[in-house]
Amino acid sequence: MNLKKPIKKTIVVKVKTPIAIVFILFLFIACEKEQDTDARNGFVGNWLVNENSSLLGQRTYEIRIAKDSINTSQIYIYNFYKIGIQDSIFSLISESQNSAITIPTQTSKNNILEGSGTLNKDVIAMNYFINDGNQIDTVSANCTRDDD
Repeated sequence: MNLKKPIKKTIVVKVKTPIAIVFILFLFIACEKEQDTDARNGFVGNWLVNENSSLLGQRTYEIRIAKDSINTSQIYIYNFYKIGIQDSIFSLISESQNSAITIPTQTSKNNILEGSGTLNKDVIAMNYFINDGNQIDTVSANCTRDDD
């Protein structure tokens, strides 16, 4: 009895030109999913604010959040504290926690303000203080996405 081992055949594909190599690499790169690394994207848009102010009570109004075109960790909040749709304050996205914002101490329409907030899905919860020089308003607000 004569048992022969099966013959193994190896198929070799030869790439004859560097252009083919570049083409194959391009296919792999083009198929990779692009990751959204700009943490500001979750904040950008129109929001409906439900605000509870220690001085003004309950208020509801709209804000708009936009990216700063120069500082990649900064956003602008237009109509913050209902100061006017053309007026804005700036806020910084946390480097360690992309869903957290800090509103550094700044002045807007003669009010000194500061605060912080967090984004959870489509809700931004914020707490801030507004000092008009006479009184300090303590405010908590929930902002829900209003991009119709």
